[in-house]
Amino acid sequence: MSAPRLDSDQSPASPQLPFPSGPLLLAVLPPSGPAAGGNTVQLFGLGLSGATGVLFGTTPATIVSQDVLGLTVTVLVPPHAAGTVPVTVTTSGGTSNPASYTYVGVTPPVPPTVTGINPVSGPVAGGSPFVITGTGLTGATVTFNGVPATVLGSTGTAVFGLVPAGAAGSAPVVVTTTSGTATVPGGYTYV
Repeated sequence: MSAPRLDSDQSPASPQLPFPSGPLLLAVLPPSGPAAGGNTVQLFGLGLSGATGVLFGTTPATIVSQDVLGLTVTVLVPPHAAGTVPVTVTTSGGTSNPASYTYVGVTPPVPPTVTGINPVSGPVAGGSPFVITGTGLTGATVTFNGVPATVLGSTGTAVFGLVPAGAAGSAPVVVTTTSGTATVPGGYTYV
């Protein structure tokens, strides 16, 4: 059996590349944001010109702007519960394929923890340097029996400063940050 002949005016058919008849959504940038919404994202794709609606899941977004070439649409993200939702764009040509957007929930602040103080005792006149160790201590303030200490600095794992004057005996030491408070185990002893 011989191969089919091609006449001089015929050529093999070229493969046809599929091209969507409606809008094609390629990306949502940035791909995530707060659950409260209110942030701006850009949608990138083809055939987005004349967008009449954008949905994040089933919630409409506010269209802020779009370019005349149909490559980008800028929207104000609506609020939604934390999780990933499909994003679609609707134009006169139809509704696009979905792209993913992730809503991120707010992580509650972690209260400070303390493991100890060094030294554990000092003179009633105060003025001794101290170091308190723990976690979540950035920006901490410290009190000795309710009297504020002079804090010279803090990191996530340490607070250092000067002990205030106090009365002889044991004094509770409390560390406070914007996330909460923690009491130093064993406190501090004025001698």
